[in-house]
Amino acid sequence: MVDRKVIVIVVVAVGVVLVGGIAGAMLLGDGDSDGGGNAGDGSDDSGGGSAATPTSAPTPNGNGAETNGTATPTETAFPTLTPTDDSTPAVTPTATPVPTRTAKLPRRFSEREIELELRRLINDWREEQGLDPYTNANGSLVTEINAMSLNHSVAIAETGELADESNNLTVSERYKAFELYETCKFKEADRQNIVTPDRYRFQVVDKTYAGRNFEENGETVYLENETQIARNIFETWTSNFYSSDVLSWENSNRLGIGIEITQTNEVWVTGNICGSGQTS
Repeated sequence: MVDRKVIVIVVVAVGVVLVGGIAGAMLLGDGDSDGGGNAGDGSDDSGGGSAATPTSAPTPNGNGAETNGTATPTETAFPTLTPTDDSTPAVTPTATPVPTRTAKLPRRFSEREIELELRRLINDWREEQGLDPYTNANGSLVTEINAMSLNHSVAIAETGELADESNNLTVSERYKAFELYETCKFKEADRQNIVTPDRYRFQVVDKTYAGRNFEENGETVYLENETQIARNIFETWTSNFYSSDVLSWENSNRLGIGIEITQTNEVWVTGNICGSGQTS
């Protein structure tokens, strides 16, 4: 028969083993759930209940240096920006120049056409007065008188003054300078008086405008062609007592006409008469 003391000892021993095993299992279970246990953390000496974050093993970065803990993402390199120099003055855009328009001059009028029409009008007028028309419009003598007349027209156009004298010469002095004084004098009809270029009796002058507006006798006038220009000059001469008297000499048989038209279409005109040179 088994001793009851031995049985009791065996039961106690088995109980101790079972209790120890259960205790060990519980200890092992707590350690797994805490990831290593709070007691082994060492990061909190106060023994707080918070779990410690595990430290990852150091890994080398792209430059060969080790980084510990959580891996740091690689930063994207940005291009280096050159700072703007604020001291550089701002460039002011150059304004596009407005093209200068070249002034359009009035059309060029023909002095010759004006001369021929003026001659025709004066000759018709003389015939209406019972006088002979001026002759030999293309003769050598008329060519010389034309040159003298043009010389005066150019001179007064340059000075801008309508006058009988030019280049410090009177009418008679100009006839002498062109060697026409003796050639052009004539005997007055039905009288023994000899008419000479003295006292401005051989010259008429005028100024008008071609292809542009101008004021005349309180009205705006526009002469658009040579015919109108010639008629304007003709009407000025024949409506003026002094000029019409010069053009009415009965024995004068030549007429020189000089016309100068400027760049601005001012028309300067001179008429000089001439006789036969007879004194008896």
